[in-house]
Amino acid sequence: MGLGITFEVAEPARETPRQADSYAYRMGIDDRVRIAATTEWGALSSLATLTQLGANGGIDVATVRDEPRFPWRGLMIDTVRHFISLDTLRRTLDGMWFYKLNVLHLHLTDDQGFRFRSEAYPELASPDSYSVPDLSRLVAYAADRGVRVVPELDVPGHATSWLAAHPEWAVPGSTPVTGPSKRFGVHEPSLDPDNQAVMAAVDTLLGELARVFPDDYIHFGGDEVAGLDVDAQHRFHRAVVERLAALGKRAIGWDECLSATLPAETVVQAWRGAGARDAALAAGYDCVVSSPYYLDLFYPADVHYAVDPGGDLVAAEKALVSHPRLRHVRDGLAWMARFAAFPDMPARKKEGRILGGEACLWSELVTDELLDTRLWSRMPAIAERLWRADADSSRDLDGFYERMAESRSVLAGLGLVAEDRAPIDVAPGIRPLVEMLEPVKWYRRLLGTGEYERRVSGLGGSADTRPYDVLTPLDRIVDRLAPESLASRRAEADLARGAPMDAWTAGWRSQRVALAEDPALQAEFGAASEALAALADVVDGKGATDPATLAGPFGEYLLPVAYAVKRR
Repeated sequence: MGLGITFEVAEPARETPRQADSYAYRMGIDDRVRIAATTEWGALSSLATLTQLGANGGIDVATVRDEPRFPWRGLMIDTVRHFISLDTLRRTLDGMWFYKLNVLHLHLTDDQGFRFRSEAYPELASPDSYSVPDLSRLVAYAADRGVRVVPELDVPGHATSWLAAHPEWAVPGSTPVTGPSKRFGVHEPSLDPDNQAVMAAVDTLLGELARVFPDDYIHFGGDEVAGLDVDAQHRFHRAVVERLAALGKRAIGWDECLSATLPAETVVQAWRGAGARDAALAAGYDCVVSSPYYLDLFYPADVHYAVDPGGDLVAAEKALVSHPRLRHVRDGLAWMARFAAFPDMPARKKEGRILGGEACLWSELVTDELLDTRLWSRMPAIAERLWRADADSSRDLDGFYERMAESRSVLAGLGLVAEDRAPIDVAPGIRPLVEMLEPVKWYRRLLGTGEYERRVSGLGGSADTRPYDVLTPLDRIVDRLAPESLASRRAEADLARGAPMDAWTAGWRSQRVALAEDPALQAEFGAASEALAALADVVDGKGATDPATLAGPFGEYLLPVAYAVKRR
């Protein structure tokens, strides 16, 4: 850029950020750049803005006054279902700085593994796990980018990996555990709150985490506890929160922890919709909103961008059910809105605060290689929503997509994230089909057709084998597809402005010929291929088929451009 930069930071530098720290800054740009901030974290935020402004090699004269709307602008990475390497976590922290996110929440324990290499209980650790020095260095790396790191030790459920090493810690009479689980979904095994050895181990492990992670918060999980009655769960939660308070830490838990006995200082992370957020706030608990920001559900960016953590989540959930790209899981979304129940809670004189929001990337279908595509295809939308007070999805949605694409290019140009870390290798003739495809949404890939149908019909879960577990290779085209087909958006834009569609429809027809040359691909994509060719006929006025019937799903794939053709 060639500009000199001067900084004025009011407060002395600290080793790590805290939630209460200011990220505000002022920046004047003329013949040089002058930056003033209360803290170094604000100065780091200003440098992210400067990097974005200078992406094209020049910066206009300007004065910028900027500060975040919410103090909690987070990202949860599940390191358990698939191990996420330290290199990938560091690369993710680079991207978080760029988008001014300030909380990395590490989900470290679950049924499938235990990723914290405890020095007191080394037998708990999975072969792929993080040592104390690993995590200490990661915390320092994050702080250099203005990011706090919050660890999660999930208790008392999701404990199969614990019980593989210590079966005597299980609730008496529960099904024996033979090893860490390979399957996904809710598990029965739970830690026994009446076992003194269990509580001693939890106390010790929390103490270790408190020494490694300097942040004010530790997450204790508390979700999907299938093997304990409700009273025992809440007794466990209270004991953990009190232990964390004795360590000088504030507890945060998933919204199942809500109960009349939950200590008032606990923060509730709302993942089960509007009801969770509103119940927590009404009962006086501070809240982090996650339900609209589940990145593992393959929703398009506009779905996440439309939802404000402090807005009308009930209306947002209704809009989700009617979103055209989610039509194929409409019954599942309606079921999801019904299944969560919340206890009657005593109202407090002071309502809780919304601290902010946190996107969640659960890793059943995510690996190191796939993470960038899953994360940065939508995370910028959520980051903008959490930072900017004036973010408004009802205005200039196309402008938002342009900003997101530009920022991704800058991120790649800086070498922080590869432009395409998991490229799709197909013959050129098939690309007109592949670029129009999206993965099915919600939990449909994980559940499979059988269990999905049982759940939405009210019959609950199924004993049928799910299509994925921890050993399933994630090397198919569906795994490498971006959650949202941007080519479909471009085709829709051309349709909307009445541009010639010949280049599109020619490819939509010719892909059938190229696909026929590969029997394996024909078996996987044949139905979607025929539907895309039929859409070409509809666009050219040669077909009478209702375009909405050509959207799919076709196995695990969708053709969302069908809805664009329907609308136009």
